[in-house]
Amino acid sequence: MSQEIQLVPQNLPLQPALSPQALGPAGLPDGTPLRKIHRMLRGRYVLATVLALIGAVAGATAGVMLPKPAWESDGVIEISPIIHTADDIDKVRPMWTQYIAGVMTKLHTESVIREAMESPEWQKVRPYAGVAPPPDQVSEFSQNLTVKPRPDSPGLIQISYLDTHKDAKDVVSVAVSSIIKGYTNVWGKYENSDIDSKIAHLQKSQQELNLKISREEKEQFDLASKDALIEEAPIVTAREQNLIALEKSLKEAKDMLQVTRSDLDAASQGRQPGQIYTPEDISRVDMRMLNKLQQRDELMVLIQTLKAQGFLDGMPNVKNLKTQLQERERQINDAAALFNRKYFIKWRTDGTGGVAVEKNLTGMKEMVARLQEEYDNEKKAIAQIGAGHKRIEDLQKLVGKQQSEVDNYQKLIDQFNFQKEMAGTFNVLSYGDIAKVSSDRRAVFGALGFLGGAAVPIAFLVLIGLANPRYRFSDETGTDMSGLTLLGILPDLPDRLSDPEQASIAAHCVHQIRTMLQISGGPEERRVFAVTSAGPGDGKTSLTLALGLSYAACGTRTLLIDCDLVGAGLTARMNVNSADGVLEAIANRSLLEYVRGTDIPDVAILPVGAAQALHASTLSPAALRRLVDEAKKHFDTILIDTGPILGSIEASLVCAAADAVVLTVARGQQRPLVEKAISHLMGIGARLAGVVFNRAQASDFDRSISGASLRSVGAGNGHNGHNEGRLGPVARAVHSSSYKSQGNEG
Repeated sequence: MSQEIQLVPQNLPLQPALSPQALGPAGLPDGTPLRKIHRMLRGRYVLATVLALIGAVAGATAGVMLPKPAWESDGVIEISPIIHTADDIDKVRPMWTQYIAGVMTKLHTESVIREAMESPEWQKVRPYAGVAPPPDQVSEFSQNLTVKPRPDSPGLIQISYLDTHKDAKDVVSVAVSSIIKGYTNVWGKYENSDIDSKIAHLQKSQQELNLKISREEKEQFDLASKDALIEEAPIVTAREQNLIALEKSLKEAKDMLQVTRSDLDAASQGRQPGQIYTPEDISRVDMRMLNKLQQRDELMVLIQTLKAQGFLDGMPNVKNLKTQLQERERQINDAAALFNRKYFIKWRTDGTGGVAVEKNLTGMKEMVARLQEEYDNEKKAIAQIGAGHKRIEDLQKLVGKQQSEVDNYQKLIDQFNFQKEMAGTFNVLSYGDIAKVSSDRRAVFGALGFLGGAAVPIAFLVLIGLANPRYRFSDETGTDMSGLTLLGILPDLPDRLSDPEQASIAAHCVHQIRTMLQISGGPEERRVFAVTSAGPGDGKTSLTLALGLSYAACGTRTLLIDCDLVGAGLTARMNVNSADGVLEAIANRSLLEYVRGTDIPDVAILPVGAAQALHASTLSPAALRRLVDEAKKHFDTILIDTGPILGSIEASLVCAAADAVVLTVARGQQRPLVEKAISHLMGIGARLAGVVFNRAQASDFDRSISGASLRSVGAGNGHNGHNEGRLGPVARAVHSSSYKSQGNEG
């Protein structure tokens, strides 16, 4: 037996991830990219191979025919760094690398390209209509032209032309020689005149700068000749120091004048009108007056001492001392009178004395004014000296900058003179080599076209497979349904089954499905099976009836319950006409009085009766379980035909109440719909016994039953009897092979 119909108990532990059950029909792990591609191409491999071969041949042909070989020719010119001048003096060419870059740029200019295309040589190989070359041809010429320095020598310029047209072999060398001659014609005419105009402009600018320099140097001389600006640096430094001293003296004089004015105001306010300062008052603020008073007091003490010693007034010593005393008194009075005329006394508030304040401030004011005038004059002189020196420095910098510009102008003039000597004198080493093939990628494009042409039809068929996610082969149900067991497959039989071998094989498949269900659990574990599908038309009713006949054929008392309230297909096929059925049995809690016998031994049926889709709302899980429990008491196996699990209410109730659920999947059914049905069954807690693949093709059938098994199946002797006509092809095949065999044995 094949993988799909091995008798594996349902309650065995899960197998490893890469067990045979997890492998696809090609031996690939389920879910891998190769497995998915195989699934989409399966059954189309011959078509894919034919289309891939056609596409590969077409792609390879296009890859070889479309690209054309490219022809190329190279020319070389040399620019020497040494210039041989007219006076036979070799000079190094200035800005040699810049000149080479300029030549390469000029070789690729539009004017040179047009000059080359207007040459007789080019006109001969590529003539064009009109006076001037068309812009599109000029653009193509420019794209095909390459100018670059030779890597082996910096003084060599390589000119290359690449072309892919049919006449490229004859054109490329002409293009290179025409470009070199065009450069000579264009730039040989105008280069010298252009250089002369540049030299004239530089010389004019140089003369203007020289005039400016002369004027600025004269201004420097005039400034330096002034007396204020010829001083040496030490003298200027001394004058700056003198200015600092004058500033200090001026500040002190101003401070003194301010203090004196404040003291004078305070002294004049504190003195009484007509008040005369006594010598004693003056001595408190004037040391000279204090000395005079001390000298007077000493004379008076001497006179008193002499008198105490008995000297008389008329004696010479006493008389001389009195004369000195009188003179001292006169000096004191004169000094006091002078002080009272010139000063006020500002007494300290703490009684410790005071200070003499001069009444007339004219002298101090004159001193401040004189110091201010000296300071201003000195500051102005120093500023003039600094400004003169700054102007001279600025003029010197400006003259230096302008002189540098004059020198640069001279350098440029010299360079342009050199360029005049070397313009148009480069050496042409090659006007264009013999044309050679640059690249021929037809083999590469042919290989790519072969691969691409073969891949396109395969990719197209893969896209068709992606756009049509239907089940096409039986083993897809075993690998794509979360590891569910594939119980077996049923062939796609015609309604008028006339081939006895097909009928025997179909019956054999049903018996194997029944065997899988029997051995998947003990006799008491799984006796009630609900048969459903993801959508209508998958053949669940035919499977239910065929399984019932198969169970009955092995002596098992079998009850068929028609719980498809919409289709009622099981009731119709068994030709049972009864107004009462499954709803009445549930409502009255009585089963046997509503069960109807059939003309097939050990097969009974509980018809749908008068129930319709609207009666599904009256069903409940508890009522269905009571009905199932009652059926188990009287029958060995109960098969319940119900509606599609995603389209009917009663299907969910029946599948939840049954011991196991058989899911029927017909060839061509949508994968997402089946996956949704499985998820729904798991969600309601139903126990899935496995999947039956219906309407399988002959290739599926061959893979599912070995050759030996085919030979062991006995062919039937046709079919007869009035019941077989309405049972359907699968059930009719089971009935024919089972009961007629029993009759023959009897």
